[in-house]
Amino acid sequence: MKRAYVFATALALSFTALACESGPATGPEILDAELAVLLGLGGPNPRPQAWVDGELFDGVVTPTSFKPTAGNFDELYTGGDDFAGFRDGVRLISESGPGDTDYNGGRWHVNTLKEGVDLDKYIDADGVDDLDLDDFEPQPVYFECPLLPRRGRR
Repeated sequence: MKRAYVFATALALSFTALACESGPATGPEILDAELAVLLGLGGPNPRPQAWVDGELFDGVVTPTSFKPTAGNFDELYTGGDDFAGFRDGVRLISESGPGDTDYNGGRWHVNTLKEGVDLDKYIDADGVDDLDLDDFEPQPVYFECPLLPRRGRR
């Protein structure tokens, strides 16, 4: 199984285990503690961070359930298990966020870096415009967690 797919599946299961439901689980519903730390998840109300066009947002894990085939989704980009993160170590970049006319309220489709891509290539990335989308591959992972602007925005 490819490293990126394993990471994306673990990411989806992590959100599912923390109350974001993406439908029936396809594997064990165990939150990987190391993955939770890397993504900034933890505590009773986890708030994973994501970059959107140079602005940092907090994710809001909510008890929500939906069918992955229903409605529109925003693209969410991340690395693999060895990925140190984008700018400031934040591990997620979204194509849109609150205030964008095409934002879908935190309904995500996950894309991960392909194997062989230099992990340091995106160390300063903080928006989709900083990414070469050919370096990412779509995963069969859909979930919902809305974003909130952070106080003291960048």
